[in-house]
Amino acid sequence: MLQPSSPIARPAKPVSTDQLRELITDIDLQVKLKRVKDYTSLRDAEIDSLDFYNLILAIEEAYGIVVPSDDLGKVNTLDNIAKYLNERLP
Repeated sequence: MLQPSSPIARPAKPVSTDQLRELITDIDLQVKLKRVKDYTSLRDAEIDSLDFYNLILAIEEAYGIVVPSDDLGKVNTLDNIAKYLNERLP
């Protein structure tokens, strides 16, 4: 039987785009986010579908939430991701 890992410490709200950049850097996406503006489409930033999937998984794990597939269109920029999380986190 698997033992649960230690509880995830949720970052304080509000979630910022800078926190997301750190999270993205941690999962080693192949994008230089220093040049990506908060409102730049992730597709325009050359984040492919696998990178996007890894990003969503990292967000779900880091913040202890599930992003339903119906909501994936709402999280297409760093700013939109931060707003999405801030609306849903307690």
